[in-house]
Amino acid sequence: MLGWEFPPYFAGGVGVVCHALTKALAKRNNDITYIMPAGPRNVHADFVKLLVADNLIADKRITFARIDSLLGAYEGMPDYRARFERLLRETDGKVGKLYGHNLLAEMELFAEKVVLLVADAGLDFDVIHAHDWTTFPAAIALKRATGKPLIVHVHITEFDKTGGEHADPRVYAIEKAGMDAADRVVTVSNLIRNRCIHQYYIPEKKIRVVYNAVEFGQKPSLPERFEIKEHDKIVLFLGRVTLQKGPDYFLKAAQRVLEFDPNVKFIMAGAGDMLPRMIERAADMGIGNKIIFPGFVNQEEGMKLYRMADVFVMPSVSEPFGIVPLEAMNQGTPVIISKQSGISEVLNNALKVDFWDVEDIASKIIAALQYPTLHRELRRQGNVEVRSFNWDATAKIMESVYREVVL
Repeated sequence: MLGWEFPPYFAGGVGVVCHALTKALAKRNNDITYIMPAGPRNVHADFVKLLVADNLIADKRITFARIDSLLGAYEGMPDYRARFERLLRETDGKVGKLYGHNLLAEMELFAEKVVLLVADAGLDFDVIHAHDWTTFPAAIALKRATGKPLIVHVHITEFDKTGGEHADPRVYAIEKAGMDAADRVVTVSNLIRNRCIHQYYIPEKKIRVVYNAVEFGQKPSLPERFEIKEHDKIVLFLGRVTLQKGPDYFLKAAQRVLEFDPNVKFIMAGAGDMLPRMIERAADMGIGNKIIFPGFVNQEEGMKLYRMADVFVMPSVSEPFGIVPLEAMNQGTPVIISKQSGISEVLNNALKVDFWDVEDIASKIIAALQYPTLHRELRRQGNVEVRSFNWDATAKIMESVYREVVL
């Protein structure tokens, strides 16, 4: 299995999926070697204990191979170049064991390293499973070198990252090459399946939809007390603060809600290229004192925010799947999700909106806050429904896809 991130070094849902899926597959007696770009080996933070990925899972059925690389999750070519140049300045031109001066060169050299590593280690395996476009060149090279069948897992496309409007032609070419070379293309929703068919021209018979799930963590045994809730209701946005996630629509809806009820606080948790602009926008709109921007939060902090919130809102412009509503529901929080998300295909006990309809988003937030019966039923029914989204069921479906190409 090839992936670009794995907790605790992750920036979004793909890392969470890779972690949960490998664990579920291992429990079903599958042996997995997970090859990823290397992260820091000794790191620390003042607010959270960080562990390196190969110490994270004790299951002996999962082996991690780390390859030195500058690859990062959810990063475009300009981001990569800026980070590379910053490292050059910080190290006086000695950046260490890195591959390329740009993202494309990095990916190609990563591909060469993967092939060499597999050959040198004498790894025996049945199938190659690659997650997202940055690993596709490595997956293609490994298929050519070994003759093993290839499955590419499409969690998101370049069109989704840009709100569906356009795609970088270089990224598009790599995505399409990976899908064309694959024996099967796994998509996380019908939304992405249809995009692969109509915008990447992949044959329908080659695509399998495998929905994501959610891990059911422990909840606090005692009731939690949050001082902020003594005076205000809490509405939460949690995700990357980028165009794709619709943070600007969240702010516009917040302004409408506050006109109706000033005793509401909004939390926009996450990092991203639009975060500075959103902070400025909130101030310009006169609601800066009602919006809290905690920045990036880890999984434990995220779970606490879900429990703190009275309503969770995901106003994504284009969301391939969307695990965060499931996480919120698992913590007993009612959710409002955009109809332009993969999770809306299968989730029943959620309020659904068009991302652009800020009046409707605001109306549904107010309804969920003001009507106890609605709030209670969304909590209760949602908490029941989310139990059907378990990783063992997803791993079982993935095994059937493996068997299609191996047997």
